Amino acid sequence: MYGAVIDNDLFEYALMKPLFRADAPDSIKILSGYATHAMAARHLIEVTARKKSLAVDLVYGMAGADGVSKINHLGFTSLESHSEFAYNGEFACSYVKKPSSVHAKIYIWCKGDVPVQAFIGSANYSESGFNLPSRTETLAECDPTSALDVFTKIKSKAIACKKADRDKDFSVKLRTLTPLVRSSDVVQIETDKASPFYNHEKIVLSLLTSKGDAGNGSRLNWGVRPDGTPRTSTNGNGSVSRRDPNQSYIGLPASLQRSGFFPDVKHRFTVLTDDNQILTCVRAQANGKGIETPQDNSEIGRYFRKRLGLANGAYISVTDLKKYGRTDVVFYKLDDENYVMDFARPK
Repeated sequence: MYGAVIDNDLFEYALMKPLFRADAPDSIKILSGYATHAMAARHLIEVTARKKSLAVDLVYGMAGADGVSKINHLGFTSLESHSEFAYNGEFACSYVKKPSSVHAKIYIWCKGDVPVQAFIGSANYSESGFNLPSRTETLAECDPTSALDVFTKIKSKAIACKKADRDKDFSVKLRTLTPLVRSSDVVQIETDKASPFYNHEKIVLSLLTSKGDAGNGSRLNWGVRPDGTPRTSTNGNGSVSRRDPNQSYIGLPASLQRSGFFPDVKHRFTVLTDDNQILTCVRAQANGKGIETPQDNSEIGRYFRKRLGLANGAYISVTDLKKYGRTDVVFYKLDDENYVMDFARPK
């Protein structure tokens, strides 16, 4: 007999709790109609935070029918190569090719080659599938052996994501952007028809504080003092530790914190930069006032210092930003999990 149908806390139920089974599964095989990099990153970050290791083998079932967005494609390949952030385990992704299309969602936990637990239901491997409060999704336990048989059969029709965009016989095209227009008093709509983000929502976020500096213990300089020395933090036990001087965040003003432009606090989202880097981000701090990289909040600081031509850990001054030519960034919203961040130097 298998468990009841579950319609709440699916992330913990199906993606985390099995890690702690007595038979210690070491991999999960996922067949999902749709999938996102934000979800995969969140999963791997959480596994690592709980001091576990996991091999994730994802098959994206509807890739052949509907295409794969560029941002998710680049995100999956960055996770495969461990180039985005460090995590415990491995990640592999493949896309089902035309003419096949698979809308099923199956999650199979394995110990070595042996399936030990499986779930089936409606939840896609995405933040909206597992974490959107306004949407009800369900999962239930099913026979792990037959679930693995289905996964194996479907995977035989798939192609590794790293090979997809250079395989001449692969019919999936990276999905083009579609307009996402919503009314808002504080969020602009891109009106330049020549822009690839035409009719998409956008916001401009200053990298400066209200005082006109680049942050003194905040924003891009959260982890470093003006003299270049690391700041310190007081831990819960009263001990003091030095911060990584690269620790940074992008400030989100109060007028935008409840605008609906970014996801709610703690929900991961994927950011594609104008130079084709992938950042997994989250809103954190009081009222979600800061945009951070949750697996390591120094990652976003290293990114900006590299773009500015500064050494790791360097204090970022207004002069540095003006010399580069930008004191702000522009975010474009592609959908509820995917964004583009423009920090390109002016032409």
